[in-house]
Amino acid sequence: MSSNERNIPRSMIGRVAAVLGAFSGEFPTLGVNDIARRSGLAKSVTSRIISELVAVDFLERADNGVRVGIRLFELGELVQRSKELRRLALAAMADLRQATGTTVQLSVLKGTDQVYVEILRGHDADMAIRSRVGGRVPAYATAGGKAVLAHSAEAVVDMAIPETFELLGPGTVPDEPSLRRQLDLVRNNGYAHEIEESNPGVECVACPILRGDGTPIAAISVSGPAGQADMLQYAPAVRITTLGLNRRIRANPAFNSL
Repeated sequence: MSSNERNIPRSMIGRVAAVLGAFSGEFPTLGVNDIARRSGLAKSVTSRIISELVAVDFLERADNGVRVGIRLFELGELVQRSKELRRLALAAMADLRQATGTTVQLSVLKGTDQVYVEILRGHDADMAIRSRVGGRVPAYATAGGKAVLAHSAEAVVDMAIPETFELLGPGTVPDEPSLRRQLDLVRNNGYAHEIEESNPGVECVACPILRGDGTPIAAISVSGPAGQADMLQYAPAVRITTLGLNRRIRANPAFNSL
């Protein structure tokens, strides 16, 4: 077996990645033969994969072949928006950690889960928390998730409500009516508060980051050991932090669209 044959990806995902990886800034448009040669795949396999990628807008037809499609562009915009969100939020998060001494988290809603984009550990660095950068926790069980859901469209809230509420801690919200009452409180109070819902022994306060039209982008939260400090005392500081970020985000074109 030649070294070239050993390098040919065998899984479907690997083959799709090889086809997409054939494109570059220098070669934004390629024909089937070019893509087959660059990816190391047979022309028949390459042609079939290209047809399927065109059908879902990951590639699009051009005069001299195919090029990257609108769907990949949209996904790239999401990645750029996430990087820009983290850049804008990081300094404000550091100030919040300095002021409160708590662990500060930036998270976004993805489907039914709250995904953590950035975490700055506070004085309670030994506190056991589920969250990690890139990690997911069901939105209904987190203060950050509730802060976002309280300002989300009804369809988004409906999707985040599970058939069975998994108990992640002794205080996890147990059912849909309880969750909806909590979301009403978030809208009235301007912040979300949870005690031992996402983690045993952890208390958390969160506020949403909002676009100009009031739709949520993310949440900033602070966490600390449950019962060892009045976490609600930090709600005004979290609120001030997110209000400042709201103003900066509304001035940033990257966040003007959903």
